[in-house]
Formats: sequence, structure tokens, C-alpha cells
Amino acid sequence: MAINVLAFLVPAGIISCFLPLSDASSFLVLYLVTSVYFSGVMVRLMLVLAPAVCILSGIALSEAFNVLTRSMKFQRPISDDTLPTAGDSTPGSSSTATITTSTKNANIKKEKMGTISKERSSKKSRKETELVGSSPVRPEKEEKLCVLPSEASAMGILFLIMLCGLYVIHCVWAAAEAYSAPSIVLTSRSHDGLHVYDDFRESYAWLRHNTEVDDKVASWWDYGYQTTAMANRTVIVDNNTWNNTHIATVGTAMSSPEKGAWEIFNSLDVKYVLVVFGGLIGYPSDDINKFLWMVRIGGGEFPHIKEQDYLRDGNYRVDAQGTPTMLNCLMYKLCYYRFAETDGKGFDRARRYEIGRKHFKLTHFEEVFTTQHWMVRIYKLKPQKNRVRGKLKLKLKSVSQ
Repeated sequence: MAINVLAFLVPAGIISCFLPLSDASSFLVLYLVTSVYFSGVMVRLMLVLAPAVCILSGIALSEAFNVLTRSMKFQRPISDDTLPTAGDSTPGSSSTATITTSTKNANIKKEKMGTISKERSSKKSRKETELVGSSPVRPEKEEKLCVLPSEASAMGILFLIMLCGLYVIHCVWAAAEAYSAPSIVLTSRSHDGLHVYDDFRESYAWLRHNTEVDDKVASWWDYGYQTTAMANRTVIVDNNTWNNTHIATVGTAMSSPEKGAWEIFNSLDVKYVLVVFGGLIGYPSDDINKFLWMVRIGGGEFPHIKEQDYLRDGNYRVDAQGTPTMLNCLMYKLCYYRFAETDGKGFDRARRYEIGRKHFKLTHFEEVFTTQHWMVRIYKLKPQKNRVRGKLKLKLKSVSQ
């Protein structure tokens, strides 16, 4: 969607780079190949692909305009018949003085044209002697092959100009709709009109006003910067986390059963867990769709997390065909807790099927906040029972004393 018509111009630019092939053109081709590979691995690396696409598309347009405008640049050489002579003047129309001056000028022009024709013939003979034995294409045939009719050239130039204009309109639209829209406030259009989803700001505002300043929040790393900036709370991982073990620890906690996840988060001194869920409104970029990366990254550091335990026929499923490990992990529970109460069926609009496990209770986490459209859900870790009893005993002792 972003490169639009440039996808058709890039192959033409690659062909132009091979005619002829040089160090600079081969570098451009290698740059394009590597950028295509990396942008295919991660879509946000489209910024790496954009310069290579623009350069090769510019080369293709330059070559196209060069071919199309060659017929307009081409001019026939001036022949000797067009030169004026002394006999062209009619008698009686001018004096004898003007006749003599015209004849002198004509003779001078003839002498100049003679010298020019001699120089041209000598240059042609030199070129022919240099090209002996190499069987080159004749220059006359080469000009006929490269020069297009003026009508076809004019139509082609108009078409390229219209194509460039349409691409400018597309770039303005993409910049306004796709690249200028904030990632926190989401919008969608339907037959009812424009819908605005402000759940992210709603959840961050709740964290800012209802939690302690030193409380730590655990979530997937995608929301780390936003939580730090808008909620002013400490996170375990964020977009700048270079320690893969930290990310794997959060992924392992999300992939573990509720009790094991509670132990991991409690060891990290986490008080709240934030998950993004799009099953109610059909938001596809939620944590369920990102769950496969949590399993893979967590399994890379902690071998007891095995991806095969979460797959059914090679797919991550949360319906009735989901594996017991998948339907019992913390991510599933935090996303689908009380989800069946919304419509009574538990239909996931993002995955487009009914969930497998609908009615369950949380023993180690409690729900503290869910946004209006259920996009962001926040849970608090429950304290250990023995610690609560120990605190009560200490209070009773202090009262008795």
C-alpha cells in the first residue's frame, strides 16, 4: 500500500541498472535486495526499503522520459539545398552592389560548408576505421530503433505525468491517514460513521491516578514507552530493552499457568499486569495475536516453554480445538476473563470464532480496570495468604501489647 505504483517501476529500474552494469548500479541492486529481505522480516522496517525503492523508481522514470523525449530532441542536419545563392535574387529588385555582396556572402558560406563537410567525412572515416572487425550496429539503424514516433512519445509522457500526479495524491493520503494518525487513539469507519477508540489513554490515565508512584507494571514490550510516558509508572520491559532475558521472562510468565505466572511477577516486584485485547471490537493487533512471539522468545531462554504444547495442527487456537496448555495459560485467562458476559456466547471478533473456555475464575489475580471497549485490561496481583495472615498476627500482637 505504501509504495503503490513504485512496485511496478522498481523492476524497470533494476533492468536499467544492468544496462550497463557498473559498481554504482550493482550497489543499488544489492541495497534493494537486502532492504526487501529485512522489510519482509518486520513490517516497520519499511523505512529501510523506501530509499532503495525511490532511487530505482527514479532511474526507471529517467530512462523512460529519456526514450520518450528522444524523438523531440532529434533534429535532421541542414542540407546544402536550403542555403541561399546569388541567382535567387530577381533582376531589377536590387542594385548591382547588393548583387555583388550577396554573391560574396554565398561564396563564403559555400566555402564554410565545404570545410565542414570535409571535417565530417574525415571524422566518419576515422570512426569506421576504429570499428573495423567488431561488427557494430549501424548508427542509422540504432537511431531508428531508439527513436519513437512523436505521437506515441507524447502519449507516453502524458501517461507518466498522470502516474506521478496520482502517486503524489496517494502519498498525501497515506501521510494523512496512515502515518499522521496517533497510535494511541484508534479510529475506524463503518456504515454508522467514524468510531474513535480512546482506550489506551483511558487505561494510562487510570494507572496514573489509581496506583502508587513506585508500583511496577508488567506488559508486553510494545506498550512500555507509552506506559512510562503517559502513566508515569515503571515497566519491566519497553521498546528499548536490549536484555533478551527480561523480555523472555515476561513472555514465560504470560505463557505459564496462573500460579507459575504469579510467582514470576511477584519475584520481579510487579503489582499490576496490563494486557491488550481486541476480541470485542475486532482489533487484530492484540496480545493474543502477539502471543506466538511470547512463547518463542520465552522458550528460547526457558526450555520448559515448548511451542508445540500451544499448537493445534500448527496454529494457535483459542476455540474449542485449543490445547489445554493454551486455554490454561495466563494470557488466555487475562484476556477472556468475563468475556462470555458480553454477549453470552464469547464470540471473538478478531479471530472470528467462539472461544473454547468461557467460565473460569482467577485465584492469583484480580481485575481492577477494563476500558470501555475492552481493549485494555489491568489486573492486580493478589497477596499471598500466609503473608496476609502474618500481617494480621503482627497487628494482633501490637494491639495486645
